[in-house]
Amino acid sequence: MENLHTEETVEMVAEVVEAPVEQTVEQSVDYDAIQEQAKQLEIEKQQLKEDALKFRLEQEGLGFAKGFATTYSPTENIEKQIEMIQQLIAEIKLDMGFMPKEVAKQDDYTAHKQNGDAKGMIASKFAKLFK
Repeated sequence: MENLHTEETVEMVAEVVEAPVEQTVEQSVDYDAIQEQAKQLEIEKQQLKEDALKFRLEQEGLGFAKGFATTYSPTENIEKQIEMIQQLIAEIKLDMGFMPKEVAKQDDYTAHKQNGDAKGMIASKFAKLFK
């Protein structure tokens, strides 16, 4: 048997071994870069969600409530946020709307008294007796 460790066979084996090593070095993954990209994607996702909310608020005519929606409930879905704001506005409108003062209904006797009509005053008193 001849010497199997000839120079040619050693070079062939060295080439076969070095090729995978070079491939793995090229394919090495930069985990820090991937984590940074994941953080950036999360930030962009949050920004996109806020932009979609602002757009829907503008469509619903609630543009003035953008700050409220993004500040106080950023984790809720858009539909729920818009519903909450519409309910808030409805309550505000009710609170700011016209509310008459408590005025007792003026009876006939008081009306005749203010007009100085004694005959009407007496008639209103007797009308209550005959009902």
